[in-house]
Amino acid sequence: MGHKTLLSVVLLTATCGVATFAVNAESLFTPFPDSKSPKEKRIHFTPFELITAVNGDKFTLLPVSGKLTRQSVELPESYSPEHVINNYLAQLKKLNAEVLFGCQAASCGDGQAMQRQLKPLKSVNADYHSAYVAAKLKGTRGEVYASIYVVNREDRYTYLQVDILDAIPEPLDLIQANSDFLQQAPKEVEIKDRRSDDAQGAADHPLLGRMPGSYIARYKQTNFTQVPVLVGISGANYQTKSLDAKLTQISYQMPESYSLFEINSNYAAAAQKLQAERVFHCKGTACGDDDSLINAIKLIKDDKEDEWQEYQLFKLSHAKGDVYFDIYSQGYFDGTPADTTLRVMELSTLKDDRVAIDLNALTDAISQTGKATLEGLLFDYDSERMLPESKPVLDVLASYLKQNPALSFYVVGHTDDKGERSYNQSLSERRAAAVIKQLSDEFQIPSAQLTAHGNGEYSPIASNTNDAGQKLNRRVELVLRSDKK
Repeated sequence: MGHKTLLSVVLLTATCGVATFAVNAESLFTPFPDSKSPKEKRIHFTPFELITAVNGDKFTLLPVSGKLTRQSVELPESYSPEHVINNYLAQLKKLNAEVLFGCQAASCGDGQAMQRQLKPLKSVNADYHSAYVAAKLKGTRGEVYASIYVVNREDRYTYLQVDILDAIPEPLDLIQANSDFLQQAPKEVEIKDRRSDDAQGAADHPLLGRMPGSYIARYKQTNFTQVPVLVGISGANYQTKSLDAKLTQISYQMPESYSLFEINSNYAAAAQKLQAERVFHCKGTACGDDDSLINAIKLIKDDKEDEWQEYQLFKLSHAKGDVYFDIYSQGYFDGTPADTTLRVMELSTLKDDRVAIDLNALTDAISQTGKATLEGLLFDYDSERMLPESKPVLDVLASYLKQNPALSFYVVGHTDDKGERSYNQSLSERRAAAVIKQLSDEFQIPSAQLTAHGNGEYSPIASNTNDAGQKLNRRVELVLRSDKK
């Protein structure tokens, strides 16, 4: 059987000297001897291009389409590309196949360009030593095209790829259309209510509700703080405006059935109903780097994808003071929504009507009860950073400590009971430590005179069921120590 290279066809009839036969593309050629590492790819229907001429790295191509079977093997290096391709040419000749094009070695042009065109199942990274033939055959079912590519990887192996394409009409009956659908009203996607998954103590803001099926993943509210909002973008620079306001920040986790377009359009529609003015808007990559945007406006969230982000800022004029609200939505790489953060900023001025602290009041409180609440000691939202308004309180506190150097004190931080207990405990201790550090750095108070302690939410002085009580519970106290530990 020679080199055992046989053409697996059954000759049926002969018409005008041209063989007509039944073609089975998967077994048109028997396996080449000594082949190994077989790979195969089958495509139900695809466009395909045969090379019919070569000029360096440029090719003349014949577009065809049909059912494609692509098979590849590795042969020992001793099989040269010319020898392999000549075996296939001999069998094609027996079938009276029309050879559309053939080349060997240098006549195949740029080897890398040929690889890019033929897209072998395995990258062989060979430059020149290749051979190729494209042929057209007649079968009982119609035309069949063969593309055979051989390339030698020096000192390793010879790669052979055989593409057989059955030129069939594109099968367009694989799916059926249901005309009854056109007579039906659209059915909305069923969305499950997930309010029970809301973070502890979280609630929608009275100004804007939630998208059905969303739940609150994170919730923070502060009575007075400075909030940066985005009002412009110039290149990689963000223009922000700082608002002095009561802040409510809510992060909603959205159902996957929503698109980001639907989410943002609904918030925009709600703003329109409120007759709010849209101050700024950006979408996708026009918003720049999402991580930089998040940092610019101090959001508590992770960055996702630049392409799937949108920011909207609105202003609402109100008789009791202007209200701003912004919405920042994000999505994953495929556009599936991640979380959407809503911030409502109710503009206000600093409430400085809490009981003022002075040296006499502090001295009296310590002598009478052994402790004093440091009224007016204010911190940034969800942070141990003290606001500038705290400076007068620190002045009074430093004066008292310098007048009583023999006394030792605890500086004790307290919070309300919103949020996780462990987080409240940590925040209260960090704030107490920040007070001591400020006194030491700016007023040279000996650190040995003060000890930081965080009491979290465990020692309220008012009810946590209302804003007024929560406000009183968020405090720092100076507590006299009688021990010498």
